[in-house]
Amino acid sequence: MKELKLTKQQFQEIVDAYDMYVEGIESFLNIETGDVVMLRTFDRDEEDEELSEAIEEGFNEIYFRLPKRESDEGYTDMVDFAETVEDKKLQSTLMHILSGGKKIFRRFKDALSSDREQLERYYQFVEEQNRKRVSDWLESIEVKLILE
Repeated sequence: MKELKLTKQQFQEIVDAYDMYVEGIESFLNIETGDVVMLRTFDRDEEDEELSEAIEEGFNEIYFRLPKRESDEGYTDMVDFAETVEDKKLQSTLMHILSGGKKIFRRFKDALSSDREQLERYYQFVEEQNRKRVSDWLESIEVKLILE
């Protein structure tokens, strides 16, 4: 298992890249430097082509494609968070929203926005879940994370 020493800021960059989806851009982690590199899949310039070659040469040895956060993970996070809400009225509202309908994510956040403290707690909850998922992913590619 390879050790990867990262600052908290570097680890946060990986978590942010995991949580970000931009069509036409793929993110890769260089496990030797801890850097996240982004590669355009359309309209590449010379720099993109050079990066693409470097990634290809070191794919799954140095460069690993960062997984993308799945929408079902977002839904699971909302359910798990709603179960922690102590205000029974708010919890009931959130559970009702999660039972179906359109724009669940938007309606869920709108319901939380009435309580700024709960909304902040939700964002922190999701951030922690994303950190766990990134840590699990690193473990799955045989990389031991060491935060400095």
